[in-house]
Amino acid sequence: MPRLTKLDDVLFPVAEHPVFVSITEKDGERRLAVPEKKAILNQKTNRVLGIVSRGYRLVSNREALDMAHQCCRTVFPETQTGEWDVNAIDAPSTAGYCHIDLVHNSAALDFSFVPAAERPDVFGPFIRVTNSFNGMRALGFDIGFYRKICKNGMIVPDTIIRFKFSHQQREIGEAIQFEIAKDKLSKFKTSFTDSLAGLRKCTVPRPQFEPLILGVLSLRPPQPLKSDTREAKDWDTLGKHLGELSTRYAGELGANAYAVFNAITEFASNPLENRCVHRDRHSLQRLAGSWLTSFTTECGKPDFRLDGYLTELAKAKTTAEEKTLRTPSSGVGELFARN
Repeated sequence: MPRLTKLDDVLFPVAEHPVFVSITEKDGERRLAVPEKKAILNQKTNRVLGIVSRGYRLVSNREALDMAHQCCRTVFPETQTGEWDVNAIDAPSTAGYCHIDLVHNSAALDFSFVPAAERPDVFGPFIRVTNSFNGMRALGFDIGFYRKICKNGMIVPDTIIRFKFSHQQREIGEAIQFEIAKDKLSKFKTSFTDSLAGLRKCTVPRPQFEPLILGVLSLRPPQPLKSDTREAKDWDTLGKHLGELSTRYAGELGANAYAVFNAITEFASNPLENRCVHRDRHSLQRLAGSWLTSFTTECGKPDFRLDGYLTELAKAKTTAEEKTLRTPSSGVGELFARN
């Protein structure tokens, strides 16, 4: 389905409304209030965005954006609010949640990763705010880095700086306080650069690019895959797109894991509208970031073999998917009531 990608599309006014239940009786219908619940309404479209608990702290996307600017000033105190620009918006057509990315508009915060050819790749920071209206996602602020030549967003959840707040009045209150150790960002930049250097040293033959990308991003062919179907056509389209990405980055950066990583992050930042792609941009980027952390460790081992790694990666993804399918899903009422 089409997604919302413009700032004006997500800066709509929202309001809380009471929830009622209609009961049919002999003498007509009667409405009963549900005091422990409230509805979140998009005032622009009059669409109900979610049913939440009484203690839910409503945060509009505009307020969340203001909080993101505050986060920028806290994490990077040497910058000013006007130096951060909205770079990307991503939300489903229902507008039940959204991600907004802010990037610094000068080179003051940039740092360079210098590959073997001594041609520097420049990276800059971004801050992503996540907000929702249905209690399914916490209010979050993630700091990441992107390769500025093509603006591939990436998040490394295992080591990156992240602020996360449940949508509860007691946790958010009237204002959020961001706190961060001064040396944490500097340490992350060092480890991030070391990870990229490790990827550069890890050889990946060109024919192995696509299997690695598919495994990292959990992209699977439809089952059963029948010829002459829309699903088969989409799988073929996806394969050709990944082939083009792989060829381009292998030519630009060489046959190594760093080139694969850039192909992964470009796809994650710009996913195809395709029946075989079931995750949104944010989820794909988090998979990419997690892989950077884990693969750097794996490929540095003396006995590392790429074929064996791909086999184990496929097994791990299959096991995780089977576990997800076996896990009973929560009822709608329970999900809405969580926050």
